[in-house]
Amino acid sequence: MKKSQNIPIDLIESIRKGECILFLASGLSSQVIRSNGERLPSWTSFLKELLIWAETKRVPFNSDPDEIREMIDKGNLLMAAQELQELINPNEFGDFLNGIFRDKKVKPTESHNLLAQIPFRSILTTNYDTLIEGAYTISSGGQIPKTFTQLDLDAALSPLRKKDFFIFKMHGDIDRPNTIVLGTRSYNNLMYKSPEYLSFLETLFTTHTVLFIGFGGSDPDLDYLMDRLSTIFSRTLNKHFILAPKTKFNFTERRRMLLDKRLEVIEYDPKNNHQEVHTFIEDIHRILNKAKELEAAPEVPQDTLIMMISSSGSADHKISDVITEFISNIDGFEANHWANLNHYLDPTAEDDRIKELLEDEDEDEEGYIGPTIGIILITENALKSIRFDTYVEEMLLKQLEEKIKIIPIVVGNIEVPYKLRNYLLFKIPKKFNESHLEKLIPILKTLSSNK
Repeated sequence: MKKSQNIPIDLIESIRKGECILFLASGLSSQVIRSNGERLPSWTSFLKELLIWAETKRVPFNSDPDEIREMIDKGNLLMAAQELQELINPNEFGDFLNGIFRDKKVKPTESHNLLAQIPFRSILTTNYDTLIEGAYTISSGGQIPKTFTQLDLDAALSPLRKKDFFIFKMHGDIDRPNTIVLGTRSYNNLMYKSPEYLSFLETLFTTHTVLFIGFGGSDPDLDYLMDRLSTIFSRTLNKHFILAPKTKFNFTERRRMLLDKRLEVIEYDPKNNHQEVHTFIEDIHRILNKAKELEAAPEVPQDTLIMMISSSGSADHKISDVITEFISNIDGFEANHWANLNHYLDPTAEDDRIKELLEDEDEDEEGYIGPTIGIILITENALKSIRFDTYVEEMLLKQLEEKIKIIPIVVGNIEVPYKLRNYLLFKIPKKFNESHLEKLIPILKTLSSNK
């Protein structure tokens, strides 16, 4: 089966060692169909349903309900949520939640059931539903997992002090209406007036790897958490991961998240109703089972691996071949010390194989997780490729993690992309020979010796 995402080896290792916490948002629950034929609501649709429900119940509004509807449409979700929370008493709100999440057809999906079989240390969720609890209950043969809310954190012992698996309902439990968090004021009270809550999150994020799943388009949960916990993220001992649609973060945002928050973005294609999210979960489950069978995770090879990607034009093929042959004949780069991977970028191709070359994609070759030296062959043809930017961005992000060292080779007098202008460029003329490549030797030897 073709994988839609690459699973980082350090994420797999963290899960395998019981050091990974899953942060589950509403995206996964939105795959569930209710009795009325509608999916469980996302944040936006949840607030719209709540507004319609309040109008039906003739709740006295402080202003025109259409203004709240406008706020939701504009993306001011937390502000709209706060207005609605102040209009509806907790018991009525509990009735509304039960009407949605206690629907007899609302049951765990195959994705929920697979997650319950993955050895996460614990699960954090902003969801009001009980789907993940249900999946774990089924997986354990009827044993209900321990569940906590923010009101339980003033107890003497934090859930993290014990080794038992637990689920932490960050925004409350529908069985306990007084724990429900909705709106700006509720969020602020948690972040600024609850030292136990902040201490719990700080301990969690600084001592564990966190995997975020289910955060899609407009996510005030994620935005708010990122803003308020930015100092915690910067002090973290581990790197965290977020599975997100390709359109959610651009390269600069991904770069800043990796630098400032130690948060790596794992992208997926959101088409077909986010089917690749389920594939991602399947892949983790399958890889862990394979690692369990081997009783050890793959080890990183010690060889220096050299990767070079060029365009599919015949002229670039020749350039690539000359450089490949030159490197293979460098003294000290014997056959058992380096490997060369040439991949040609087809300007018309839709299949993105860049990440496949940057991560562990060959299941038959245990231990290979990608190159340590990446040659970026910059030519006129390469710049025309629709995959060139993707390739460069992935290489630059891997360099930030010190997983790869980049050598941009510029062929001819062409304009270099902004992303690479701050790097030391190795320039050769269009009509070049091996003498022009001599200065490449000390660069390659230096990079291969500094692992």
